[in-house]
Amino acid sequence: MATTTDRQGNLLVVDDDERTRRGLSRVLGALGYAVHEAGTAKEALDRALAAPPDLVIVDLDLPDRNGMALIADLQERAVDATLVVLTGHGTIDSAVQAARKGVHDYLVKPVDRERLLHVVRTGMERAALRREVQDLRREVERSGRLKELVGRSPGMLEIFRLIEQFAASDAPVLITGESGTGKEVAARTIHRLSRRWGARLVPVNCAAIPENLLESEMFGHERGAFTGATMARAGCFELAHEGTLFFDEIGQMPATLQSKLLRALEDGQIRRVGGNKEIVVDVRVLAATNANIEDLLAKGAFREDLYYRLNVLTLHLPPLRERPEDIPVLAERFLASFAERESKALTGFAPETLAVLLAHPWPGNGRELRNAVERAVILSQAGEIQPQHLPSPVRGGAGAAAEVEESSLRLPLGTTIADAEKALILRTLETCHGNKTRAASMLGISVKTLYTKLHLYAQQ
Repeated sequence: MATTTDRQGNLLVVDDDERTRRGLSRVLGALGYAVHEAGTAKEALDRALAAPPDLVIVDLDLPDRNGMALIADLQERAVDATLVVLTGHGTIDSAVQAARKGVHDYLVKPVDRERLLHVVRTGMERAALRREVQDLRREVERSGRLKELVGRSPGMLEIFRLIEQFAASDAPVLITGESGTGKEVAARTIHRLSRRWGARLVPVNCAAIPENLLESEMFGHERGAFTGATMARAGCFELAHEGTLFFDEIGQMPATLQSKLLRALEDGQIRRVGGNKEIVVDVRVLAATNANIEDLLAKGAFREDLYYRLNVLTLHLPPLRERPEDIPVLAERFLASFAERESKALTGFAPETLAVLLAHPWPGNGRELRNAVERAVILSQAGEIQPQHLPSPVRGGAGAAAEVEESSLRLPLGTTIADAEKALILRTLETCHGNKTRAASMLGISVKTLYTKLHLYAQQ
């Protein structure tokens, strides 16, 4: 598996034994790390606060303070470093206590060089991943974007949070959602944030590969296994070794292969078609489907045991119509990308164009929106995107707006302005089927103002 390079990163070695401290510094410094030393807990804390390290190796027996107490101090002061314990005893108790404190690993004196390099290398990978996650959190807060996933709605922010948590695990993830909601993008994001990011993400589209070829695609084949197999070929499991294997449209996998997939996941071994040798594979499995798995289970079209094996963690991506506040954010992202590709000076969407986008139900979700914006960019010359630049099915999706414009709101004479406003707002919201963003756009007010009005009405 590819790893973070050994030639970058700051380390702090904390040990009162000068010989041990210098020995560790020489070995790690020879690999290109910037290594700093401290002989006491106080000196270590001062150094860490002045120049936060990526990784700290802490001896448990320090002259002025216990090493675990120093670890607690570092954590309380928000020194976000990977922690490694160094002990002359190597007792189970000290290792367990360290693990409970969030320590990455431990080393036993005298330190084995290969063990040291492995612990530091994996610890630095962990530090690099942690920094990337922190950067991504800032990006989400700033622009509502997690890698290729975009959104500011509460639903998408929850998706971002779950992806971050799931990425830290090796457990299987089942990603559900309608076509076009970004299931493959979510899978790529989980892989990119995981410890396996240096290895490959290998996709298998269960719906696009013919049934008679899918087994060979998954497990590989030996020469002569079938007509046309003129040479041996590795399958997706082998290609994804130490990485991630993504099964797209898992609900369409033939029943005959479901049992073989289950066996491979449980045993961690596969056998090529036409072969006798068991091949050990280490993969993290992600699966996606836009089908109703419960219906497939009820019909016997999907194995229950495979479902429970894949459904350790579940990520459901909501359709675009359930998060209309993300439509302008996504549209602007697509616009910027396509305008750059087409070398066009486009400044954004006209207000009436945004109203059309918000009124459309987007049955194709983000994929349909992307295609609509791409078409609009191609047809536009400069300035703002106008409604006529959008595909006719999208312009026709503004039917809700037309209904509001064409329908009459009958009010008796003597109705107060406040009551008339209330009636108009509630009628518009009803016409928009409760979609507050769409209703606010049609009414010409902000979503915040609409919420304020509705809160006031609820108290009356």
